[in-house]
Amino acid sequence: MPPLLQVVNVKKSFLKPSIFSHKKNTIIKNVSFDLKQGECLGIIGESGSGKSTLGKLILGLEKPDSGKIYFSGQDINKRAWKKAAVRKNISAVFQDYNSSVNPYFNVGQIIAEPLDIYEKLSKEERQHRINALLEQVGLDHSFYERFPHEMSGGQLQRVCIARAIACSPQFILFDEAVSSLDISVQSQILTLLADLQKQLNLTSIFITHDLTTITYLCDKVAFFYQGEIVEYVDKIEQLSQVKNPYSKLLLESILGF
Repeated sequence: MPPLLQVVNVKKSFLKPSIFSHKKNTIIKNVSFDLKQGECLGIIGESGSGKSTLGKLILGLEKPDSGKIYFSGQDINKRAWKKAAVRKNISAVFQDYNSSVNPYFNVGQIIAEPLDIYEKLSKEERQHRINALLEQVGLDHSFYERFPHEMSGGQLQRVCIARAIACSPQFILFDEAVSSLDISVQSQILTLLADLQKQLNLTSIFITHDLTTITYLCDKVAFFYQGEIVEYVDKIEQLSQVKNPYSKLLLESILGF
């Protein structure tokens, strides 16, 4: 089976924030990996390591300085990709659920955003699909007319997840998707995500600084440090066998490893 997602020797730099300097900070350094359909990769590293920048590159929100990113064999930075129908097969859920939604949209409108872009549905079909998505993420139909300020953080993140799966994507990137939630709510959302992965045969990446999240959801792990993958674990069962000092340090911070 060919990879669904391929990241090949990707580099990314940004100008240093100074009017007196034109030097660049290299944020991503020669990162390569691939994922097949149904696989789940966890990318773990401390804040400022470049994880979220890598996520933006994969989503096409930033363009690499060099290297290539392919989805279903297509270069996502080519102009043709911008108009390709296959774009609906990539989705995302971000850490800040509040800034991820329009505060003036109700839940129905929020979930419908990708549907209105990629699918032509009648009013009745649209409402039926949204209600089905609400059920899929554990919310009842009464949430349809609610606005973001009328919901808890966990409920709003469920809405963001419903929006992410609305067009049945093949791949979803989760960028610190549970880190802003209370511990008890995190557990509920992780259970939901694990169920959805199985139901939808999702290919996914979880970007996080929390190793517990990765051990719960992922079957592969990339340890990310200062813009580089310093260790890649192909099977989650081999997690305790890591050799890199940074990887070992993260493991030792989790009770039981």
